[in-house]
Amino acid sequence: MSRSDAQTLDPISLEIMWSRLISISDEMWSTVLQTAVSTIIGAAQDFGCEIMDAGGNSIAHSQRSMPVFNLVMPTVTRAVMARHPVDTMKPGDAFITNDPWICAGHLDDIAIVTPVFHRRRVVAFLTTVAHTTSIGGSLSPSAVRDHFEEGLRIPIAKLYDAGTANETVLDFIRENVRTPDMVITDIEAQVTANNLGATRIRAFLDEYQLTDLDLIARTVQERAEGAMRSAIRAVPNGVYENETLADGINEPVHLKCRIEVGDDWIAVDYAGSDPERMGGGINCALIYTEAHTVYPLKCLLSPDVPNNEGTFRPIRTSAPEGSILNCTPPASVNSRTRTGWHLHGLIFGALASALPDRVQAGNGLMHSLNCYGRDKAGHTYNDHFFTAGGRGASRGRDGIGRNCFPSSARNVAVEIFEQRAPALVRKRALRPDSAGAGEWRGAFGHEIVLSRRPGFEEPIQLFFSPDRLRQPPRGLAGGEDGPVTEIRLNDVLMTAEDLMSGHIVLNRDEDRLTEYLPGGAGFGDPDRRDAIAQQADLASGLVTAETLRDADPPPGQKVVAP
Repeated sequence: MSRSDAQTLDPISLEIMWSRLISISDEMWSTVLQTAVSTIIGAAQDFGCEIMDAGGNSIAHSQRSMPVFNLVMPTVTRAVMARHPVDTMKPGDAFITNDPWICAGHLDDIAIVTPVFHRRRVVAFLTTVAHTTSIGGSLSPSAVRDHFEEGLRIPIAKLYDAGTANETVLDFIRENVRTPDMVITDIEAQVTANNLGATRIRAFLDEYQLTDLDLIARTVQERAEGAMRSAIRAVPNGVYENETLADGINEPVHLKCRIEVGDDWIAVDYAGSDPERMGGGINCALIYTEAHTVYPLKCLLSPDVPNNEGTFRPIRTSAPEGSILNCTPPASVNSRTRTGWHLHGLIFGALASALPDRVQAGNGLMHSLNCYGRDKAGHTYNDHFFTAGGRGASRGRDGIGRNCFPSSARNVAVEIFEQRAPALVRKRALRPDSAGAGEWRGAFGHEIVLSRRPGFEEPIQLFFSPDRLRQPPRGLAGGEDGPVTEIRLNDVLMTAEDLMSGHIVLNRDEDRLTEYLPGGAGFGDPDRRDAIAQQADLASGLVTAETLRDADPPPGQKVVAP
C-alpha cells in the first residue's frame, strides 16, 4: 500500500495515522517523565514533546505537553535548521539551545532537537522542551538586572555528533548549574525520548510503506487550518480592544491589545503596552507573546482539533520592538510568566462581547516556590513546589479548581516535595471565601503553610516571585474580582516591597511561611446565583454565610446556613 505518490488520504486512514503519530509523541512524553529526576519535570511535568515534518512544521504533539511549548517547538526547530542546514546533518545528531528569543522565553527551558533519518534522508524532526531545575544565575528572579544575571544562555549547539556526545557543551552546562547531575540527567531524558521517537517513526513509515511524512503532514495541517478558519468565520468581524494591569515589580505593568477579526483571520496587536523593563525578569520575548496569544485563541475557537502548524496560520501577533511583550537582549526574562500569563485575561476580556459563552473570568494563576540549599553532608537539594490558584468562572459553569491554567503543569504532591527538600508542608487546603462571587463563581484558592523539617538543623532557603499581590483576578459580565495573594511570615503580613528579593529563610523549627493564593473571579451578577448552588456552597464550608449573596430561591426552597 505505497502512498509515496498519493495526493489524498481517505478519512479513516488519516485518522488512524494521525492518532499513531500522537501516540508516538505521547510515548516520548512518558519516556521523559519516567527518566527525568527533578521535581519540576518528574512531578510538575513542566515539559513537552512534538513531531515536526522535514520543514520543521508541527504535525503532532503529546496530549500532556505544555501548550506554550507546543507553540514554540516548531520555531526553535526551524532555528536549528537555519544554523545547521539539513544537508549537513547526520544520523545520531542532536541539537540543544535555551536561547529565550528562539526557544521558550527564558533560560530555564532547554530544547533538544533531533533529526529523523529514513532511507538516508531527513524525514522529520523530534523536539522536546523541558524546564530544567537549574541554569545558574540568580536565585532571586525579581532582583536581576539583565538576562546575563539569569543564568547560562546556550546558543544553538550540536549536543550529539553522529551519536557521540559533545563533552565540551556538557562540561559548560555542568560547571554553570547548581545541581549538575540532576540537570544532565534531565537533558539525557530528553535525548532518550527523541531517540525512541525516531525509532517509532521509522517503524511507522515502514509499516505504511511511506517514504516520508509529507503527505500526512500537509493533510493534517490543512485540516487544522481549515477548522481554525471556520471557527473564526463564526466570530463577528470587527475590532475588539482591552487593557489590564499586572503587578509588575516596582510599579504596575500596563498591557493593551487590539484584536482585529477578519473573515477567516485574526490579528492581535499589543501596541500601547508598556516598554520593556531592564530588571525583574518580567519581560516577554516575542516568541513567548505569540505562544500566549495563540493558546487562548485556540481554547476559545478550536479546542477539539489536535494542535499543529495549521492552527497558527490564521493568527498574526505583533508587539512594538522594545516593549515588554517584544523585549530585546539583554532584557531580563526569567519571570516572564508574570506578564505573559496575563495575556489570557486580556484577550478574554477583549472578546467577551463577541464570545460571551466561551470566555473565562480572571485566574488565580500558578504559584511556584523553590527550596534550595545544602545539608551537612554537602548534598545539594533544589526542588520546586507548584500550586495552582483557582480558575475563573465562565457563563454556565463555576471555575475549575486545583489546576495550573494557563500553565498545564501539575500541582507537585506534598509527599514528593517533602521527600526531596528539608521542608514540611503543614497545611495545604482550599481557602474559604477565596473565589470571586458571580452567577457562576470562581474556583477556590489555596492556603499553604510551610516550615523547616523537624530535625534538619540548617536554615532552609525559599525562593519565589508571587503574582497577584496587587492586581486581583478580574470578574466578567458583572462577576466580582477574586482576592489578592497574601504572604505571611510567622503570621506577619508581608508587603510587595518585603517580597522584592524573592528570598525567605526559615531559621527555626517554629518559623512558618503561610501563603494565601487567590481563587478565580466570578462571571455574571452575583445576585442571580441559583439558590441551590448557594446551598451547596454553604454545605461545602468554602463559602461562609457572611459572604453569601441574597438570591430569590425557587418556590418552596430557601437558603439556610449550616
